[in-house]
Amino acid sequence: MLKIALIDDEKIVLRGIAALTKKEPGFELVGTAENGIDGLQMILETKPDIVMTDIRMPGMSGLEMIKKAKKEVPESIYIVFSGFNEFKYVKEAIGLGVIDYLEKPVTVPKLREVLKKAGDLYNYQKNYQEMTRNLEKADRVYVEKFLRDLYENPQKEEEILQMIMEKDGKFRNIHSVCVAKVCETQRQEIDDYREIIHKMTFEMIEGNPVEVYSFYEKECLMIVYFNFGAMEFPFREKLKKKKKEIEDREDLFTVGFSRTHREIYEISKAFEEAGSALQYARYLEMEEAVCIDEVEYSEPLPGELNQDQESLEFNFRMGQYEECRRQIQTYIGYLKSMDLIPELFVRKCRELLYLLQRMFNEAGTEKEQYLDIDYQELQQQISESKIAEWTLEQTELIFSKAEKSREDDSCWAVREVKNYVEHHYAQGISLDEAAENVHMSKTYLSMLFKKEEGITYIKYLTKIRMEKAMEFLQKGYKAKEVCEMVGYHDYKYFSTQFKKSTGMTLDNYKKSL
Repeated sequence: MLKIALIDDEKIVLRGIAALTKKEPGFELVGTAENGIDGLQMILETKPDIVMTDIRMPGMSGLEMIKKAKKEVPESIYIVFSGFNEFKYVKEAIGLGVIDYLEKPVTVPKLREVLKKAGDLYNYQKNYQEMTRNLEKADRVYVEKFLRDLYENPQKEEEILQMIMEKDGKFRNIHSVCVAKVCETQRQEIDDYREIIHKMTFEMIEGNPVEVYSFYEKECLMIVYFNFGAMEFPFREKLKKKKKEIEDREDLFTVGFSRTHREIYEISKAFEEAGSALQYARYLEMEEAVCIDEVEYSEPLPGELNQDQESLEFNFRMGQYEECRRQIQTYIGYLKSMDLIPELFVRKCRELLYLLQRMFNEAGTEKEQYLDIDYQELQQQISESKIAEWTLEQTELIFSKAEKSREDDSCWAVREVKNYVEHHYAQGISLDEAAENVHMSKTYLSMLFKKEEGITYIKYLTKIRMEKAMEFLQKGYKAKEVCEMVGYHDYKYFSTQFKKSTGMTLDNYKKSL
């Protein structure tokens, strides 16, 4: 049943056409109006499928009414009535998208003809829009599935990103990408705030060339923003502003935000950053939008530790615990010298312990090495000296346990990983997989590897792959064959890595042989 609205300032004409319309099967008259102002209000309220209106009316003409109505109800189909010598207005109406006009007096055959035309057009538009929506939905489902697969299998990054770019070539030309990981804070079902998050994030992009994709990860919602514009898009600033607006309605949730990355090949890194930022925010019970730049040792600790923002982390990972003790003593002394209020002093000590706790837990290889700290005891300390004393006791406990659990021959892990890479370089071994192979956390392995080899694990894997690639090229294999033989699925990416590593393009290298 198609809904029809009638607008005409001549009551006799309006009643007559209304009576004719009611007799036509498949159509329903939802309202009438005698001027353009009331007609516009009726259109906005009833959202009819078909609008039939006179052109010349007092207060607001039919053409002016159509212009305004189409902005709010663009899917409606418009038909106009015209009298003698009004063809110039009809031409203008057609320019506005009006599909047909009826000359007065309106007869039953003419009315049936134009209603059939309008009904056919409505059904065509509806079917076309539904088909378009289904295609767009299918494409979005595919991309979101690929993104979920990438999140769950980061070692297959190149392969999955290649599938995304093959699905839609626009992903080869992104300006930047950013990831948010969202978790509600009121222990409701995730579907209860899904609509809020989506509405907020689509309002946030405000017509910019930014596309948003999402998928669920346990109780959290992963949101991926792709910026296809030429200008930088301030993801974090926009999200924080929107989040503040909806917090006024008591819709609370926590967001972990990655940095903004320029390459599509950095999505896995963005996933990890967003997860770390959310974990940090949830641990400290922060109902905020927290970026990874604000987390842990991404920013320096105050005092003498500020001289090297990664020094404490590095010393801990390398087992240089005496230096760690010295740095902690200096830092606690610095906090005491600032005469902080108790709440702020407790917070700073809690953040410091959380940093050490995270590093200890990540470095462990056995479940029993997981370290738990009762932060309720910290809250119960009533004086500055007691807070400092309790904090130092906990740090000493961490260092003592770390010293006890540290393996004597940590270099064994690096040798094992190098051997594993030598035999499996073509499989795209991620740092997570390498760490699992030697029963270590990836953070701990990464630090050990950098210390022993002087380069990161990823750079070492790339180095081995490029060395193997040169060997295969020397044996006469084609460049595209070599690309797959050394574990790359994207030939363009392989070419870029080869030139970066050797200083030569693939063609120039083959010519030099």
